[in-house]
Amino acid sequence: MSSHQESKDELERLIRESRRKSKEIIRRSSNLLQWGQYMTDLADASEKVMEYPSPSSIDWEPIIDSWRYANEQQNEILVSVGSVSIQTAMASGSAATYAMTDFAKPNNLVRFVSIDKQDKARAAAEQLSQVIDRLAEKNTVSSLLRQYGLTSAAPEQKSPAELFETAWAAFEKPVTGRSPAATSLIPMRECINGTIAALLRRRPRQEPAKSQQAKITSLGSQLSGDSVSSWAIQSLAERWTSLVDELSDSKQKDFSREEWRDCLWRASLFLMELLQSLDQSKMK
Repeated sequence: MSSHQESKDELERLIRESRRKSKEIIRRSSNLLQWGQYMTDLADASEKVMEYPSPSSIDWEPIIDSWRYANEQQNEILVSVGSVSIQTAMASGSAATYAMTDFAKPNNLVRFVSIDKQDKARAAAEQLSQVIDRLAEKNTVSSLLRQYGLTSAAPEQKSPAELFETAWAAFEKPVTGRSPAATSLIPMRECINGTIAALLRRRPRQEPAKSQQAKITSLGSQLSGDSVSSWAIQSLAERWTSLVDELSDSKQKDFSREEWRDCLWRASLFLMELLQSLDQSKMK
């Protein structure tokens, strides 16, 4: 991207285009009603936060790529509803949602806005936060973990499904008012690690995959849905490399409640997108 403003303009264009396509999807397919409505709400809320100044340090490229991926999947739906994988379409929505999490922080947004617009900017960020919270809802991820059979574990160990529930329970009902984020984010890290390990064992062809990025790339190369793009798998691999470090940092870093929630959001959305991007029929 050549400039901050050109990048922002491109992102706004993709958001507007996504909203238009989402509305068309709602009209054309009752089976996709819930997902189409969610993407409409996400586009509406995202466009509102785009009305306000953004920090010059933002890396626009992955955000734009996430919305481009969502638009491509919507194109597939609009061309032929019957031939596209609904699960893959939902994965693209998870990717776009993950990309917008930094814009859902009111304090981040208002510091670049004049005083007379701060209330509206804060409201826009809070609206986007509420929309993201709907997709990152823990029951959706729990259902996916059960669908993939990730509810069992070796003796004296917890399954990915149990670790996921532990992570959210520690956030929602902390033992004390000062319970550290590590009580939640470390179980979430182990949940995703356990999920990845289980999925690697289900590859039809075993191959070396030592690094975090290589593990996701291997899963994508052998198990991804037919309409999942190579960009989507590469994006997942890169995000997991940084996300696993963020989750691990909770042992040393003093997370605020907002930072804790945001990290849980990203981890839940990552896990959701990963599982939605895979085809169980390709697993052994």
